[in-house]
This record gives sequence, C-alpha cells and structure tokens, in this order.
Amino acid sequence: MSKQASPDIDVVISLDESHFSQFTSISKQLSSSGLKDIQIMKSIGIITGKCEPASMANMQCISGVAAIEVAGHVQIAPPESDIQ
Repeated sequence: MSKQASPDIDVVISLDESHFSQFTSISKQLSSSGLKDIQIMKSIGIITGKCEPASMANMQCISGVAAIEVAGHVQIAPPESDIQ
C-alpha cells in the first residue's frame, strides 16, 4: 500500500516587520520548504501560496516568519438570490 501525499492547502504567511527587507531571501527559503504558487505582498508583509500541511511546521521555523495560517474562503450569494 503506497502512502499518498496530502493535498496542498492555501496558506497566508505573515512576516515580522523587522524582516521586511529580506522578502526575497525568505520567499526562497519558503519555496525550498515546499511553498508553491508564491505571491508576495511586500507592502503589508504577507506571502501567500500552497503547501502540504506537514510543511507548515518547517516554514514556521524560518527566521522572519511571524505566523502561518490556513487561508479562509469566502463565498457570496449571487445577486439574484433571496438571501443577500
């Protein structure tokens, strides 16, 4: 029986303000730790992407990473629905 990899989840990574100047270095370290589809929002100190849940613990240990959270999803009812 083969072991299947966990499906990737969307994550939001907040950087410590004192490490904002190291965005490039930190994003490379996150990529090496398994983060994919990286998007950088430098002005607000956020990096987003996808990873396996098991990778989150290693990413949390990267210097400059303040927090890692699973991204939430919002769904809005269509304009013609009864509930607005």
